[in-house]
Amino acid sequence: MNETIVKEIKNANEYANRIEDLVVAKGQCPTGDRNTPLMGYWSLTFEFQRAILCLIDNKFYGAAFALVRPIIEATVRAHVVIMASQEVLEQLHADTYKTNLATVGKEIDVFFKLEGLFEKFLQGARKALHSYTHVGMLQLGRRFSGTDLKHNYSDGEIIEVTRVSTSAVFMVNNLVTKHLGFEEEWKENTRLLVEWGKHA
Repeated sequence: MNETIVKEIKNANEYANRIEDLVVAKGQCPTGDRNTPLMGYWSLTFEFQRAILCLIDNKFYGAAFALVRPIIEATVRAHVVIMASQEVLEQLHADTYKTNLATVGKEIDVFFKLEGLFEKFLQGARKALHSYTHVGMLQLGRRFSGTDLKHNYSDGEIIEVTRVSTSAVFMVNNLVTKHLGFEEEWKENTRLLVEWGKHA
């Protein structure tokens, strides 16, 4: 495996461990209609990120790429559960909520004052997220190198998946630390992001 990818995986794992510990060290897991699912999404996001890195490390690239949509979905839902109306919150609890990636980005941006961050990302990534997860042509096309049945994921694409999944854990950790009033941990989460960015 390319040394750059090995380094990316190492740095991403180390960064995720450090920011996850910011919340774990508090020794509390708040409950309630919003906090319980929020912490579930938080936990899932970190697990998906570790799974993506592990799959890449073992050259199971198709499976790693397929998990990008679930990690983005967990990130989106973590935000939705905080901002949701009572009706949407009940849909989340009843497992009838359907994430509309075409519209939810703007809704999150408005509520959290993110200046178009989610909308821009989801607009650019929506088709790829769908294709890789639901075995569309983007995923299928990566199974071949020319006419050989041999995976064909570029180093750049692999690095991008590593960084997107790691950015997702930052975003959810940022949300959780701020929402729960862990101000010092929230600041440290951002400081560690900047530090990780220097090595990414």
